[in-house]
Amino acid sequence: MTQPPSSHNSGPLSPGYGVPAQGGMPSPGAPGPYGADAGGLAPVKKTSKAPKILIILGAVILALSVIVGVVLAFIGIGGVAGNLSELEEFSGGSGTITAEAGDSLQIYAEEGAPAPDCMVDGPSVGEGTFQNSSISDGETSWVSVDSFTAEEAGEYTIECSDGPIAVGPPVSIGGIFAGVGGVLLAIGGGTLGFVLLALGVILLIVRKRRA
Repeated sequence: MTQPPSSHNSGPLSPGYGVPAQGGMPSPGAPGPYGADAGGLAPVKKTSKAPKILIILGAVILALSVIVGVVLAFIGIGGVAGNLSELEEFSGGSGTITAEAGDSLQIYAEEGAPAPDCMVDGPSVGEGTFQNSSISDGETSWVSVDSFTAEEAGEYTIECSDGPIAVGPPVSIGGIFAGVGGVLLAIGGGTLGFVLLALGVILLIVRKRRA
């Protein structure tokens, strides 16, 4: 008798259907048994430290600028104030002062007044400084019109053709530069530090919002 054809297909399974035999290779394009990305991990992004660096740098610059600037300003102002405290005024245009050896002294007249002719007498009168000084005590502004050096300690008499006059040391140039430099450092450095600090805070806030 003729046997009916067998319904079992002994040929290989097509890639799109069925499961490969045990130990066989999966069909091309088919996902692995543990998922599509089981072979590797996604790279971890490193968090930028720029915001923290800006915050720290800005805070340090701000603090140092303000502290150093204020100290320099006080030193400069103190030097000018020291010159002012040593200023001796003579309303009549003449007077006597006590000087130490080597003291450099200037004769001051009121700002805007004609420069008087002055004579200095004492133990040993030397040449003065070429520095021009101006100083104010809050009520009167004084400008230097003459100067001399006390080469020996003692009393020195100043006689001028007109008054009032004042006698004292030259204004401290270092004090002026220290005062101005301190103010500029406090303002400029403080502004720079504040900007860096604010920028770092803004970047940190933006990053947290995105996260």
